[in-house]
Amino acid sequence: MPRGTDITKFKHAYRERNEGDFPDRLEILLKKRWDLKYGENPAQHGAIYSLTELNEVDVRTIPDHLTDLRYVRSDDQGKGGLSLTNTMDITRAMDVLKFFDVPAVAIMKHNIVSGFAKQTNNQSLTDLFRLARDADLRSNFGGTAVFNRTLDRETANALYELKGENPFFADVLAAVDYDEGVLGYVEGQSKNVRIAQFSGLDKLPKFQGDNTYGLLSLKEMPTGRIGIQDVYLTSIKSAKDLILDPMVIDKDGKKHIIDRDPDKRELDDLLTAWYVNVAGARSNGVVFISNGVSVAIGSGQVERVGAVEQAIVKGFQKYCDRKGIRYDPLHGTNNFEITENVNPFKGAVCSSDAFFPFSDSIELLARVGVTAVVQPYGSINDNVVIDAANKHKIAMPATLERCFGHF
Repeated sequence: MPRGTDITKFKHAYRERNEGDFPDRLEILLKKRWDLKYGENPAQHGAIYSLTELNEVDVRTIPDHLTDLRYVRSDDQGKGGLSLTNTMDITRAMDVLKFFDVPAVAIMKHNIVSGFAKQTNNQSLTDLFRLARDADLRSNFGGTAVFNRTLDRETANALYELKGENPFFADVLAAVDYDEGVLGYVEGQSKNVRIAQFSGLDKLPKFQGDNTYGLLSLKEMPTGRIGIQDVYLTSIKSAKDLILDPMVIDKDGKKHIIDRDPDKRELDDLLTAWYVNVAGARSNGVVFISNGVSVAIGSGQVERVGAVEQAIVKGFQKYCDRKGIRYDPLHGTNNFEITENVNPFKGAVCSSDAFFPFSDSIELLARVGVTAVVQPYGSINDNVVIDAANKHKIAMPATLERCFGHF
């Protein structure tokens, strides 16, 4: 069978209108769930509301999409409860964790995933926490640690095992449940940590075709206007939905086809990287994964190659933090050599939330040892990007969908 799935026309998707069936008048009724400690900042008041009525239709009569989230600290400590930023971090982590049936841990900072690990080889929840924690020790300090399983005593102990020069402190904990005695133990260890519990990850829609009735994505703008869109759902349910052999045909009729398919391990990591990118990074966003664990995340940059550069610098910095190697980002890599033993990106994969406009990012990825990339495609330079990937034997399947997130 000839190799090459022609995706040349996909770039037109960025130029075409895709209007939805939104009413001229939209009436939304919200019900307050609880008052917050404060909003995004201490000077702002805040509260959490849920949608109860949409254009005079009681959405509570529709199958419940909302997960239950509640504050469970039993004493009056924990800095007075959850703030808006805490709640946003927890729910954003839930939006990432909903994609994974296996045990997984996401650590959040400022509504972005800073550390992530999922089970790939029967690791315990404790193992996964340590992997997610150590993926970015500096950023994860004071973060929000979220577990898609019951928090057990062994994992709770691991929360407080790092002390001295490189401690770990979780500002917020959230899990589906807590083993007997764990809440009391955590409360005894820290008077400041805020503790939450959630349920219903399986109710959150994630794939195209899932029921989203009563759910909207609302984007507030400083002018007082509100942008309304559908909630983002990906079409990538499994590796079978990826186009492994994307091909574009240039103006001269020359075919540019990705030469190599990703192997089984790369495919699994590519899916993980894509799902983390869908909900866990701001655009421009790139996510690097190796064996189910985040290596680095470049997020919120104004150019794509900048996101790649940011992630590479961070990845080496975080690696050196773990290994006790001195690394000075102002002087590049003069303090150590990039070798087989000192390179967290060797064999890693990368996801990009939008297309690569030029081949510069691919050249950087190849230089640090990335072997596979997943991206939407649709650039006018797809042919050049494909040629660069082939030059470095990089597998590069297509999603044919963009997952920009401007939170």
